[in-house]
Formats: sequence, structure tokens, C-alpha cells
Amino acid sequence: MTSVAQLDEVTRRELVERLRRIEGQARGIARMIEEGRDCVDIVQQLTAMRAATDSLCAELVQAMVERCFLDGTPPAPQQLARALKAVIRGGR
Repeated sequence: MTSVAQLDEVTRRELVERLRRIEGQARGIARMIEEGRDCVDIVQQLTAMRAATDSLCAELVQAMVERCFLDGTPPAPQQLARALKAVIRGGR
């Protein structure tokens, strides 16, 4: 499968920017816990952060697969299956 280094600079920059927003969400959630905020509010924020990481993961896999096809070297079926399984099962 393609490495992140093979993705174009714009795609890598966008992925990193999204990850930094997720990092900000995590810091905000930690602050909520420290302040003793309502559990439901914290769970809602955790759910939003999980959705953001799931979306980022899917975008990364999509970009990598697209890069493979642009290079003319489609990923081996087992590599693609492994990447998709990781997305579907949350990396477990």
C-alpha cells in the first residue's frame, strides 16, 4: 500500500490540519472532565471526536488507494481488505 509520504503535499497538509482539530477537541474534552462538566455533554463531544477520527481514517485510506491507482499499481487485494477492515472495525 502507498505510504503517506507518497501523497501530495496538499492532501498531507489537509490530513494534518484535520488531525490538529481533533487534537483540539481532545483537549477541550479533557478540560470538560477537569471542570466536572455534565457526563452527557462529555459523551456528545467524545462521539463527535470519534466521528471526526473515523472520517479522517476513511479519507486517508481513500487518498492512499487513489494514489495507488494513479501510480498504476493498485494495492494487493489483501492490503486493501486489511485497510478497509481497519476502517470498518475502528482499527481493532
